[in-house]
Order: sequence, then C-alpha cells, then structure tokens
Amino acid sequence: MKPWRAWGATLVLLLISGAAGPARADVAIFVHGYLSGDDAWEQSGVIPNLKTKGWESGGSVTAMAPGGLQFRKAPPKGAHVFFLADLPSEAPLLTQANALKEILLAVRAQRGTERTFLIGHSAGGVVARLLMVREPDLSIHTLITIASPHLGTDKAEVAGLIANTPLSMMAPMMGMDTLNRSKSLYEDLARERPGTFLHWLNHQPHPKARYLSIVRRDTPSLLGDNMVPVWSQDMAQVSALRTLTPETITQGQDHSLTPQDGAEVARILTR
Repeated sequence: MKPWRAWGATLVLLLISGAAGPARADVAIFVHGYLSGDDAWEQSGVIPNLKTKGWESGGSVTAMAPGGLQFRKAPPKGAHVFFLADLPSEAPLLTQANALKEILLAVRAQRGTERTFLIGHSAGGVVARLLMVREPDLSIHTLITIASPHLGTDKAEVAGLIANTPLSMMAPMMGMDTLNRSKSLYEDLARERPGTFLHWLNHQPHPKARYLSIVRRDTPSLLGDNMVPVWSQDMAQVSALRTLTPETITQGQDHSLTPQDGAEVARILTR
C-alpha cells in the first residue's frame, strides 16, 4: 500500500473509532431541603420519573455519619446514575456544602470525572450553588433548583428572631428543639441585603455552568408557596448570575416536591 493510502486508512479508522466511542456518562446528585431527607425524592414521585428515562439509582450517600461517609448500596455501572445526598439539614449552609463536597468527591472516586448535575430542593438548592461558588474546579455541568430561597425568606428571619428570645428555652419542651439547632441556618437564609450571607453569596463570581430554576406560580398565599417567595426562587434575579443567563421554568403551587417536578427534571437531564 502506498504511504499516502496507509495514512488515509489510519485516519479513517481513527475517525470511526472516535465516533463509536463510549457513550457519555452522567451523574446526578439530589440535595434535599430543610427538615427533609433523602427519601423525599422517592416519596414525592420525582425519582420514578427519572427511572423511566433510563437513569439508575446509586442509592443514598450519608455525609457526616459517625463512621464516616456511607454509601447505602454499591453504585451501578450504567451510563446514567443518580445519588441521593443525605445531609445534616439543620446545619449552616457552609457545613452542608462541605458535606455535599465530600459526597461528590466520593462519587467521583468510584465513577471517575463525569458530567455532573446537581438538583436541589428548597435550601438544598442554595447549598448546591454555594458549593459551586466555593469549588469552581469541580466543574458542575448543570444546577437545577426547585423552590429554593436564593434571595432569602422572611420565614427564616421570623424563626431566627424567636430563636434569639427566651421562648427558645421552651422550644424543647414543645417538641421544637430544631429551633435552637437551626439558629445559624436561619441567619444564613435571611433575605438578601448588605451584611447577610446571601448578599455575600449572590455577589461572588459563579462558575460557567447551566443554571435552571424551577419556581412556583405566584398564587394567593393560602394556595401558593408559603415558605419561599416566588421572587426569591429565581436564579435570574441573582446579581452574579445575570451574565450567565439562567433559565426559569414556572410550575406547581406549594413548596413541596411533586411528580411534575420529577417529569421536568427528567426532561432536562435527558435533553
């Protein structure tokens, strides 16, 4: 075979082998909200929708457990795998973000560096965004938040005020000891204004990624989201994100997760 023909044949083989290479592998990590848990995603109907699109469950991963980080099951070898992060939801945002980083690094140690999606509900969405700001080298592909208080919520301020009064001493006797444990978290989620944690976060450089907010409809308070104002749920309102053109999807009414959220997340991840 003439030399130029040999080089041509080699080039064709390289192109063919590249086109027939392994399929892209994706990992999705779901982050629950305040006073919630990793089981909320399954119970709400979010996960069943994802499974219909070919995503396999890697199970729950617990951070800050007494014996260290724990995988509840052996992760599957499929191309599209999701994990449920189990975080200390009453802890400050920074503590939760550090725990989420531990989970993400452990997942990557098992599966390698793959395209990574973070999906957070309520405060979990802010935790995920905080992690991305503090650790831009993690190279998160997409952040999806659902009813998350990116600009804060007055409910956290009210709870924080109560936690700083003598009433907090009576909280454990009324079965409300979470009030004292969550005091720092309430301060973190106070409405954005100079001097607050969210004001600092919302003015930090954010890594390039796809940012997508699922926000609730702006309905009367008795029917709508009574935990987080609609205007606070939209990442397009975050100062540092405006140049990255976040996407916004409006659906649902109240604060809780729904099967409709699952259908939307599945559509985004398989787009």
